[in-house]
Amino acid sequence: MTVEPSGVQWVGPGQQSVTVTARLRLDVDDALDEVSMAPVVPAGWSVTGAAVTSREMRLGQVLEGRWTVTSPAGADVSSAKIPVVASFETLGRPNKVSRDLRVQLRPADRVFMREAEDSRNQLGSSGITSCSPCSGGQKVRNIGGSADAYVLFEDVTVDTASEHALFIDFTVNGDRSFFVTVNGGSPIEVAVSGVGNNTPYTTSVPVTLRAGANTIKVHNDEDSAPDLDRLSLS
Repeated sequence: MTVEPSGVQWVGPGQQSVTVTARLRLDVDDALDEVSMAPVVPAGWSVTGAAVTSREMRLGQVLEGRWTVTSPAGADVSSAKIPVVASFETLGRPNKVSRDLRVQLRPADRVFMREAEDSRNQLGSSGITSCSPCSGGQKVRNIGGSADAYVLFEDVTVDTASEHALFIDFTVNGDRSFFVTVNGGSPIEVAVSGVGNNTPYTTSVPVTLRAGANTIKVHNDEDSAPDLDRLSLS
């Protein structure tokens, strides 16, 4: 079972809505019967869209659903964990699986924040790994060393065209460099140092963004880059 968007979803103040999709695929021989899948929202939240159901699922079959979950009006989202639950019967016995959508209020001094492992990003040949001290408990590793090992943040949206401080949360052992490319422009080198791949650090670099959606690519086409935890903008 997969749920998107994955990774902590950092949202702004006030009432917020997040669209969530889920996909349940049966990859074992035992059939599933009376399958139902839907988000289970916290008290005060609402969900648009009905549960998706199937009388039975057999090997290789897929059940998909899409919903919009909305936080209570008149309040900020503090922290919410919204499970998408698939319930079913196997050999006549009830069972279920679930995956969480996690929503959290971003800091007041940030206008954008997204985890590197977020499913909305493109990773090239880079990969996601666990990192317990990192934001969201994951990070992206194996960035750099070739042109296809990168993290591409799409739809980085700001209200007005202006310069922002781009904050980069990372881990690194030794001296390495990221390169940051905004909207396909000239790469900006960001040199950093650290003493361990499980110690998070933060650095920043000024970037100029246009109003609306932007792209930010984190890469190093020649050498290994640090591991990337998260990007944010002030």
